[in-house]
Amino acid sequence: MSSAPESQPQNASQPPVLIIVMGVCGTGKSTLGTALAASLGLPYLEGDDLHPQANIAKMSAGNPLNDADREPWLALIRRTALDIVAKQQQESEQQREQSSESGEGEGGAQNRHRLKGVVASCSALKAYYRSILRGTHPSLSPSLSSSSSSLPTYFVFINGSRDVLLDRMNARPGHFMKATMLDSQLATLEDPRGEEGVVEVGVEMSTEAQVEEARRGLAALGVRL
Repeated sequence: MSSAPESQPQNASQPPVLIIVMGVCGTGKSTLGTALAASLGLPYLEGDDLHPQANIAKMSAGNPLNDADREPWLALIRRTALDIVAKQQQESEQQREQSSESGEGEGGAQNRHRLKGVVASCSALKAYYRSILRGTHPSLSPSLSSSSSSLPTYFVFINGSRDVLLDRMNARPGHFMKATMLDSQLATLEDPRGEEGVVEVGVEMSTEAQVEEARRGLAALGVRL
């Protein structure tokens, strides 16, 4: 497990978080992402749903995406997460004002301290891609590059052997990814372990065990769940 992104003082409020479930095709990112989001009480964002049609057509034909295909998609994932968090904060402020007016101070305080943010899924294979998702890459627009501290990003890396992943891929004929692309993705993958804010879970673990492991890892990195 790696260090936390810009750890907060002990008495500071927990900022919203972007938690990205990552890994190559066949690891079950959507399954874990959905389950982890439900466990944390956060919305889930399916990264694949934000792909433009041209990207989907390319992958459906068995052709891997290049960096030019991925860059705007990765930036859109972060932008969408920021928009979701902004709405959460607006709703929280409205609830706080309503609680204050009605004298329900304790309920308003509980709402303010409840974890806010987004759980998303994205392959995030390269360190370069992860820097876009973190909002730290120099090519990003100012509105995204200035968001790295206000929306710290954590990665839950689903790791597993090629044989297990290939079996999982072959069992999912309806998915637009082709099993033949697995080797390409494994070759592209730049191991995120050692980067800040990364938790590793095993692909062979049950979804429930993965959720518990992810929660333990996030808590160890300083996320107040």
